[in-house]
Amino acid sequence: MEAMGGRARLNAITAIEYVAVGERDMVEQSERPTGPYFRDHFRIHEVRDLVGRRTRVEQTSEAYNGDQWWLQQPQTPATPIVINGDVAVDETAKGPQFAGGSSVQQNEEQFAFAPERLLTTADAATDLRRMPPVRLHGVLHHVFAFTWNGAPCTLFLNADTGLPWRITYTRAYPFHTFLSVWGDVTTSITYNMWTLEPSGVLYPRQWTYERVHLPDMHFAIVQLHLNPSLDGVTLDVPKDIYDAHHGKLRPVDQIPLGAYGSGSPHELAPGITEYPGGWNVVFIKQRDGVVVLEAPWSPAYTQRALDAAVRRYGLPVKAVITTSDSWPHIAGVRQAVADGIRVYALDLNQPILERLIAAPHRMRPDDLQRHPRAARFTFVSTPIIVGDGPNRLVIAPYRTATGERQMMVYFPAHRLLYISDLFSGDGNGGWFTPEYLHEAIGAIHRERFNPQMIFGMHYDVTPYHTIVNALKTFTHEND
Repeated sequence: MEAMGGRARLNAITAIEYVAVGERDMVEQSERPTGPYFRDHFRIHEVRDLVGRRTRVEQTSEAYNGDQWWLQQPQTPATPIVINGDVAVDETAKGPQFAGGSSVQQNEEQFAFAPERLLTTADAATDLRRMPPVRLHGVLHHVFAFTWNGAPCTLFLNADTGLPWRITYTRAYPFHTFLSVWGDVTTSITYNMWTLEPSGVLYPRQWTYERVHLPDMHFAIVQLHLNPSLDGVTLDVPKDIYDAHHGKLRPVDQIPLGAYGSGSPHELAPGITEYPGGWNVVFIKQRDGVVVLEAPWSPAYTQRALDAAVRRYGLPVKAVITTSDSWPHIAGVRQAVADGIRVYALDLNQPILERLIAAPHRMRPDDLQRHPRAARFTFVSTPIIVGDGPNRLVIAPYRTATGERQMMVYFPAHRLLYISDLFSGDGNGGWFTPEYLHEAIGAIHRERFNPQMIFGMHYDVTPYHTIVNALKTFTHEND
């Protein structure tokens, strides 16, 4: 604390405001789990009331997380988010909207591990203890271990300067769609670019995050104000929203089957039922059992889908097909493995699926953590046929630039094709993106499929010619 300006100066910080620019590696969205990753560039303006535990964050994004990055990307407006305790609200153009729990956990970590409170958090731990020193980059570091909110933490202090270098902690993220997949997630934050501020406090202007042992984000603070005036800053969540959601955060694994879907379950063809949701799931009745197409969101959500498939057709689930490697798409594969169900997956996704199956879930155990079981994977390298009869299906890898880790599923008897998540609607009556349409149409021609209707992970059946015409319009082929 003395190295950072002294305990008294640190404790005197009651509010903080900063503007930062940074980048985030969107590991969960990228075409390859090993990188290089799609990258978001952002600018963030954050105000935190450390006494009232209120936060306001305004962030704009460019590049992959920006709006319509595949065209002439417009400047993205900021959508402010305000967090009070366990309730977060997005200030949208339509008014304040409840924002769920993932930003609440991130905000908790900011209050605990941002530099102005990092050492106070460690000092307040009842189990703070010294560990053997280590050398990092050739420099000796003192090491301390402690527990914060049930999360084991390790703090590294530079032995020469006394300044914090890194905090590492492990916790579950039950409210986070992407991180909940990995169970016990280890995060590290490294601090550098130290500066002396006018108040006499030393503060690191650059923070670098790693999560699940992969790069996450780093940002550099370009404006910093300690104890700014909070007058005129909107830091309060509307009372009606706060009262409605305080103490009632719903974890991802408790989301009901079909939540956020576009309608009720319905048959796309005899014996083929689509169950709409945040991620669509499909049940395919075959002579010897039901094939479930996709295992998304969480093991518990997938278990609800498996149970619904059995109820729908009165047959056991004989297989699950997972067509992508995006983290929310593969989350429920753990449940299929726990239930002893065969899983069809792309050969290139073997490493990430094996890592998923091995990921510890001790903090919030799922069925596979409680009862470990060997996976029954069939990895698809060339098109294969599953089942017979009218609902015989063909699984085929895309092998395209952005669809490298995805597969499509074709039902020849119905001329019905599942696209996976290669593309989806853009919310403006078009498609996201023309490149993805180009890749899909090329793969369909290569495999000599002849679809009449297509559907995907986020949209219902639509005539195949709509994407063909959309691509022709984009490339002016109709002119």
